[in-house]
Amino acid sequence: MIANPENSREGDPIVIVQLDKVQKQIKKAATDFVKGEFSDDNLVLENRYPELIWKKSSKLGFPGIALPEQVEGEGFGYTEKVIVAEELCRGDASIGACLTNAGYGAEILLQNGTEEQKAKWLPKVAAAEILSALAVSELGSDKIAAIQTTAVEDKGEWVICGDKTFVRNAGSLAGMYMVLCRTDADASAPEQAFSIILVEADRPGIHLTDVGGRLGLRQDAVADIRFDKVRVPLENLIGKKNQGFSHMAEFYPKAGLMAAAQALGIARGAFDRSFGYVQQREQFRKKIIEFQITRHKLADLSTAIEASRLLTYQAAWAVDNAQPQARICAMAKLHATQTALSVTDEAIQLLGGYGYIEESGVARFFREARVLDVLDGARNILKDVIMETISGKG
Repeated sequence: MIANPENSREGDPIVIVQLDKVQKQIKKAATDFVKGEFSDDNLVLENRYPELIWKKSSKLGFPGIALPEQVEGEGFGYTEKVIVAEELCRGDASIGACLTNAGYGAEILLQNGTEEQKAKWLPKVAAAEILSALAVSELGSDKIAAIQTTAVEDKGEWVICGDKTFVRNAGSLAGMYMVLCRTDADASAPEQAFSIILVEADRPGIHLTDVGGRLGLRQDAVADIRFDKVRVPLENLIGKKNQGFSHMAEFYPKAGLMAAAQALGIARGAFDRSFGYVQQREQFRKKIIEFQITRHKLADLSTAIEASRLLTYQAAWAVDNAQPQARICAMAKLHATQTALSVTDEAIQLLGGYGYIEESGVARFFREARVLDVLDGARNILKDVIMETISGKG
């Protein structure tokens, strides 16, 4: 991406010009992949994880696009990862979400893991051999400080006990869970009480319960997990002991960025479908698109999508260039998810009764847009992050 190369501080504008030649090739590859592979309607209707499509995507390097070549990744950055996520989710909101998040949490291992840990696990993520999962949330713990899952040292091992809820990528395809645990019961501050520990998915004592029917993420493998005295080696600690809070703080802006990329793709996909419909559908002997109210509505939606794109790619540039990123990633996630909600809602309205039918596709886009508004930073939290950086407290 060609952009302003000068160092910038939080909040400075970054002028995005265009995608470079390689990035355009990646974008085309993702678009062509969608056209060639996202055609199994039964896959969506039956809410099955798109395992075959996920594995095929590894032939193009999508699961490991932002992983280093040393661990069998493609060696690109978050800009390229955003490009792929946008195109996949534009093609299909549900399948795109599954593929985009197949390596969810692997960034934590990449940023903080030992060379041995990275060499063992990240090539498997890049090759679509395993899904990676991050187990953080617990019932009744809207803040990390309230987490109750514990990891206690015993005879050269960690013994992990506790319950995690709404863990994505859980189940038979998972290779590892990165679990946020309380490792210092006497810590004076929550920032010093937690660690992230890698738990192999086949360890005894792991019990999964499907979360059941849900509005979106119907094709994702989502489960509640009970860790019942699960034992793992001490060397499974990721990063530093009692520094899990800071490791998560480094990860969340990037997670928010990828949610923004998905939301951007969803908004574009819903817009494409509604635009195509109003060009063909007639009312009162006129194409719907010939009515000024329809044209103005589409103009507003297109403007919002373009604003989301600029914010999202600006955030990707900030991450790739080690610039301050908390604020811009929060802005991108906030704006893109709100845009996706608005566009998908209007798409249903434009399609009328057909928009409410599964066959149209836009209902599914609406469901996936709604869940993105909650995951990886709810809007109130994002607004807090933005204001903290504006006021100089962040």
